[in-house]
Amino acid sequence: MDLTSEKEKSQVHKFFAQCIERLKGSDKQLPQVLTMRELCLRGFAVHHSGILPILKEVVELLFQQGYVKILFATETFAMGVNMPARCVVFDNIVKHDGTEKRVLNPGEYTQMAGRAGRRGLDTTGTVIVLCKENTVHQPDVLKQLMMGSALELKSKFRVTYSMLLNLLRVEQLKIEDMLKRSYVESSSLRESINLQLDSMSLLNCPICDNSIREFHSALSHFCRNRREIWPKMNREPAINKLLISGRFLIVNNVQNQLENEIVLLLKEMVNGQRRSLQILVAVKNLDTAIQLDQHADKFQKSLTDDEATWQTEESQILATAKYGTCGSRHDSDTTASLWNYRVCEVPVEAIVAVLKKQVKQLASSEIVQDYQRNMIPRFRSEEVSTNTMKILQQLSQVKTAMQNEEVEIYTYAELAANCQNIDLNMEVSFLGAREMELRDREKFGAQHCADFETHLLEHRQRVRVERRAEKLKFDLSSDALLLSEEYQNRLAVLQNLNFVEPNKMVSLKGRIACEIHHQELLITELILDNKFHSRPPAELAALLSTLTCQYNSGKERLKFEEGSVFNEIRDSVTAVMTRLESVAAKHKSQIADVGCEIRFDLMEVVYHWASGMPFSKIMELTDAQEGLIVKCIQRLDEVCKDVRNAGRIVGDPALVEKMEEVSASIRRDIVFAASLYTSV
Repeated sequence: MDLTSEKEKSQVHKFFAQCIERLKGSDKQLPQVLTMRELCLRGFAVHHSGILPILKEVVELLFQQGYVKILFATETFAMGVNMPARCVVFDNIVKHDGTEKRVLNPGEYTQMAGRAGRRGLDTTGTVIVLCKENTVHQPDVLKQLMMGSALELKSKFRVTYSMLLNLLRVEQLKIEDMLKRSYVESSSLRESINLQLDSMSLLNCPICDNSIREFHSALSHFCRNRREIWPKMNREPAINKLLISGRFLIVNNVQNQLENEIVLLLKEMVNGQRRSLQILVAVKNLDTAIQLDQHADKFQKSLTDDEATWQTEESQILATAKYGTCGSRHDSDTTASLWNYRVCEVPVEAIVAVLKKQVKQLASSEIVQDYQRNMIPRFRSEEVSTNTMKILQQLSQVKTAMQNEEVEIYTYAELAANCQNIDLNMEVSFLGAREMELRDREKFGAQHCADFETHLLEHRQRVRVERRAEKLKFDLSSDALLLSEEYQNRLAVLQNLNFVEPNKMVSLKGRIACEIHHQELLITELILDNKFHSRPPAELAALLSTLTCQYNSGKERLKFEEGSVFNEIRDSVTAVMTRLESVAAKHKSQIADVGCEIRFDLMEVVYHWASGMPFSKIMELTDAQEGLIVKCIQRLDEVCKDVRNAGRIVGDPALVEKMEEVSASIRRDIVFAASLYTSV
């Protein structure tokens, strides 16, 4: 396939030759250079981290000029400011972010898809998402990808060893002040929240004005304590016996849209330490059950933990205010609920009350199997079985009896009496006392207001904003920042390794580490363990490459020739790293962050490069892509500069001279070719 005209080929050939002319000798004949030239002549190109830097720049310039018609690129290219295209094709909408595979977020999709459509040339841009191997992306996934809101900007600030050492070295600057500055967007957010609070109108009701805040606080504490106490009570043998198959319960679970609903317990589900309840809920028809299932799935996937907690609290507070502490929702027509049913799972925390009513010898597994069968489209028209219909009739009767106050529930006093644990007994009794307070309508006059529910919702909106302001205030406080686990753990590691004195003064060892910007602890230990002096420049380059290599060959343990210097280097570096990691593990920390681990995959390659071997010969020794090798060596040069500066702190001119020799041995030819953007 050929997409360029003869004139365009001539321009590409001339430009490519001009750019490659700066390379020396055999570098001009590298397979990647020859392949890329052939591709560009035909109007194609490739752009990713494995491509040589000079070739990536050639591709970028040719693409901007319109000579490259089809470009295969990673998302990094799409971040370019001036890289528009007529059409953007997504080979996949799933990416690996260094930790796991996930779907692109809306911001990433928009950034890449936004390249489609050249300003002044195209009226529209085309974006295509490929569906390979007969797999079609789910509509809700695509809708979220294309129409979802961009991710909120959040501080990616991390406490690092280098940052701690440099801040401790400057007496005039407190660490907490530096940490506060990293949360500058939180300060702006707090200001906007305070403005939002000021703009909210105060509740203007003579009945609710004085007592609604107090009543809301009491409701909030009661509901939270009830959620926390039921998982504990469920572990008490006597109470666990009450939660048997066939027991009628009142539950409140916002995920399944259950607002103090009377349900039938089918069985208790145990998954490790987590316990939940499988329940039967009466619904009007099977379509309603399907919609509720879909809502439950969406709720779990789309909400953050904070939002889910807030909605759970709101559902329970409003239901408690409406129906009472142990009341149930009143169905306007109990017969309508006999048409069908739904089986779902709720956490133990969703329990509001346990009724002294149960269905004996309940065939729960049969009910669940019938429900699962009814969820299959071709069986949805089947009627509810006779046995299940009888169960639904009993459920309807219990609901009616509950409305008429003819059904007893287990009181907190009765539940407390069944608790063998003394502390739990006291907690349940205390919850019972709080319940009695909430039932006192004279204590909380807001309950007498005709618009009580509306006013309670308005107050909830204000409480939500107030809580956000309080959380931000605490997050920005000195106490919260200094007591952060990450800060304390990393400081303990530095003190244990003698980088920092007990009085938090930086030691000589710490001052050396301050000069190093990558793997500072490991390199400092290698310097002070005298691992550098006895090695020639090529071996030192190989040793330091273990800290800058990002290529992973996939082999668990690389095999080098028996007695080679590479085995010795690996053992030496590994021994020091193991010692550091054991200290960090004691303090629940780590030495190397994700993506900065030591790798030995390019040690031999760097050794030969520092020894003067041509790049073309080096490519015969490894499967690593050219771009990754160049990146490793370029980063290695930066590390050499850091170690040289550290040598000056130690007062070791021999180390300074040796690092200059290492740097001189690697700074040559294609690896350090000048950028086209500054020299063409």
